[in-house]
Amino acid sequence: MDTNKKVVLESGYLLERIDDEITVYHPILATSLYLNETGALIWELCDGVRSISDVIDILVENYPENGEQIADDVRDLISRLLEKNIAVLH
Repeated sequence: MDTNKKVVLESGYLLERIDDEITVYHPILATSLYLNETGALIWELCDGVRSISDVIDILVENYPENGEQIADDVRDLISRLLEKNIAVLH
């Protein structure tokens, strides 16, 4: 995965937090994806302006003790978003 690319989320998807559960869903397409807290942070940072490496750098800066895991988590979630056609890379 080219980490210099920007993640652009498809329009219409919403992030909803209910208690400890976080769901990304599209009300018309009936597509959904469950996220943990890390996934929700990644989702919020994927704004079409930041590159994948920017997202990783921001999270590592805030959570340096989890640096290696964060990079893997970001790549894994972005791969899932791409597979489900929820995001594209530019």
